[in-house]
Amino acid sequence: MIYSLDFLAAIFAMATGFAAAWVGLELVRLAGWREPQFAGMRAHPVRVGIELVLAALVGPRLLLINGFRNWRAGMVSLPLYAVLALVAAGWSICSGVLVLQMAFASGYFLA
Repeated sequence: MIYSLDFLAAIFAMATGFAAAWVGLELVRLAGWREPQFAGMRAHPVRVGIELVLAALVGPRLLLINGFRNWRAGMVSLPLYAVLALVAAGWSICSGVLVLQMAFASGYFLA
């Protein structure tokens, strides 16, 4: 049997994931993050690892925004954009659960 609290928990995790993606993207923009070839630097392995972590965090928002922009331009069909939105929602739930688990594991919410 599925309870309504399960749906609420999933929606909360999805909202947390989208919020984390938005905050991550804004922090990266504030830091002035540039691609290594545009900044005139070599791609160091540590930098590549950081970029992978950032892409995993910011991915759901990028899927939605770029998919919507391409749908409006006529480059992506509506069914494909719906699939992109579902993938972004699932990805956001996964990253939201990870963010919530890190928050609860920090002990801040135990007081």
